[in-house]
Amino acid sequence: MSASRAAARKAGNPSPICILCGTNAAGHDLFPGILKCPACGFVFANSQISPKELNGLYQRNYFFGEEYVNYIEDKATLQKNFAERLHTLKNFSPGGRLFEIGCAYGFFLELAGNSWTAEGCDISKDAAQAARTSGLKVALGDFLKLPSRRKSYDVVCMWDTIEHLARPDLYVEKAASLLRDGGVLSLTTGDIGSWMARVRKSRWRLIHPPTHLYYFDRRTITTLLNRYGLQVVHFEHCGYYRSLKQILYSILILNRKGKAGKSFYEMLKPLFGINIYVNLFDIMFVVARKT
Repeated sequence: MSASRAAARKAGNPSPICILCGTNAAGHDLFPGILKCPACGFVFANSQISPKELNGLYQRNYFFGEEYVNYIEDKATLQKNFAERLHTLKNFSPGGRLFEIGCAYGFFLELAGNSWTAEGCDISKDAAQAARTSGLKVALGDFLKLPSRRKSYDVVCMWDTIEHLARPDLYVEKAASLLRDGGVLSLTTGDIGSWMARVRKSRWRLIHPPTHLYYFDRRTITTLLNRYGLQVVHFEHCGYYRSLKQILYSILILNRKGKAGKSFYEMLKPLFGINIYVNLFDIMFVVARKT
C-alpha cells in the first residue's frame, strides 16, 4: 500500500454529513468504515480526504501497479468499453462540444473526437501530459478549480469517476452549469442496490475506500441529478470488456498479496492476450438531460 493511500485510510471524518440530505450519519455503520445515512439511505465511506491526499492517490502508480497492471497496454480493451458507451450516447447527443471529467490518458476522448469537439481534464500529471502529447485537449487539474463558461457543452462525461470524488455533488452542480439546455451528463458508477452488492455485502468488489468514497444506487443517483435540473433519460446495467491479464492481476495480486498468487499469475501469462466480456449487473450507465 502506498504512503498516500495509508494516510488517506487514517483520515477519519468525526461528524460525517450526508451530501444528499444533510443528515449526520455518525454511528450508522453499514459495514466497517462504510456509513448509511439513516434518513435517505445514501451510502458513503467514513473518511475525509484532503485535496493533497486525493491527488496523491491518482498519479502514475495508480495506473501502473496500484489499480491497473498497465493502463496503457490495456488501451484496446478499454476503448472497446468506450465505444459501447459512445454508441448509446449518440442517441442523445449527435454532436457539438464534449467534456470528460477524469479523462486519464484520453482513450475515450480519442474516440469521442470523431463526433464531438472533445476535451477533458485529469489530476494525474502523467496521464494529462500523455494525453496532450497525443494531440488531445486535456487540462491538468481538479475540475472544480478549472475556469469555465456556463452553458458551453453539449455533453459532460464521468466514466467510473463519481465514486472517487470527495464532493460528487459539487462536480454534478458544476457539470450541470456547463451544459447547454438539452445537453446531457453521462456517467458510470457501481450500483450498491444491485443483487451482486447485496449478496457480497462488505466483500463487494467495488467497496474499497479511499479510492471509492461514495456508493450510489438508482434512487440516490437520480436524486443527486434531479437536484441540479438533470432528468434521467437512459439507465442500464452495463457490461465491460476486461483483459484476462487485468482480471488475474486484480484477483491474484491486488487482492491476495501472497507469493502463491504471484506464482499462479506468472503461470497464466500465456493467456494474458484474451479479452472477456462480463456483466455482473452491478454497474450503472446513466444519461441525464438538462431541462
